[in-house]
Order: sequence, then C-alpha cells, then structure tokens
Amino acid sequence: MFIFREAEPKDADRIANLHAQSWQQNYRGSFSDEFLDNEVLDNRLAVWRERFSNPKEHQHIVIAEENGLLLGFICSYFKENLIYGTYLDNLHVSDTAKGKGIGTKLMGNLAQEIIGRNYKNGFYLWVLNTNYAAISFYDRIGGESLETVEANDIGDTVFQKTRYVWKDMNAFLKLVKTKSRIER
Repeated sequence: MFIFREAEPKDADRIANLHAQSWQQNYRGSFSDEFLDNEVLDNRLAVWRERFSNPKEHQHIVIAEENGLLLGFICSYFKENLIYGTYLDNLHVSDTAKGKGIGTKLMGNLAQEIIGRNYKNGFYLWVLNTNYAAISFYDRIGGESLETVEANDIGDTVFQKTRYVWKDMNAFLKLVKTKSRIER
C-alpha cells in the first residue's frame, strides 16, 4: 500500500537520487551526456539539501513510498504566481512505479491542498519539450499548454519548455477521479 506524507530533511538524499535518475532517463537530448552521466547527482543533492536547510516560503514537498521505498515526490510552491497560482516545480515517479497512479495522486493531493488553503488560482508547471511521456500524461489529465519558451535555467544547455496550467481544482479532481475509475 502506498503512503503519502510530507517530506522531511532526512528524505533529501533519497529525493535527490530519484530526481537525478529521472533526469537521466527523461532528459537525454535536452542536457548533455556529460552533465547527466557525471554531474546531475551532485547538482540535485546540492539543490535538495538547500531546499530542506533553507525552505522557501510556501514550499510543500510530499513523497509517496511503499515499505520504506521512495516511489515518487512532488515539490510545489503555493501562491508563486499571481496569474497561475501554485508552482509545481517537481513531479517525479520512479521508473518501476510508473503507471500505478502515483503521479496523478500526488497532483490530486496538491489540488486538494490548494482548495483546503482557499487559494483562488490553480497550479502550473514547466515541462521540457523532449519529455514526451510527461507531455502525454499532462495532456491526458487536463493540462492546458499555454506557452513555449527557450530556457537555460537548469542543466547545462539551452532547451525548450512549455508551461502547462490547471486552473480549476475541482474540475481537475473530478477528471482524475473519473479517469481512475475508467482505467481500472
């Protein structure tokens, strides 16, 4: 059985490892092989240790695990943008756990948090244009593709990324609940 809980500082290295593995599997072609093969783990360890040592205001990190094994995580920042609302900065699920609904449940938990905190805007994220599996997933669960920009804010190369938004949390929750019943 999956357990979803707020992440703690002791989870930083496990999260960094999963984050690095996910980038290695999904970002070939967006970042250099040199970065992905030799630098990404140190990069992610530094980021996650910093996030837990000096958390930003409204930072929210939830992990999914089963029998102590990290299956996925989500990191978001509430009320990050006046127009789009909460910024979903990271959503990663281990390769062995993909297809089990963990990503959808993590996003559903975020939507419920947004509703529970009575925030008026929904949430948004940026996805690299080479991450076809994630794009397909976001399209299936009602994400609206708004804009594509060139960036170099992560990794070691210039890449294209697209902003996806979910404006109505109740509609999002209804959609993912309906989809989960159909897929059973």
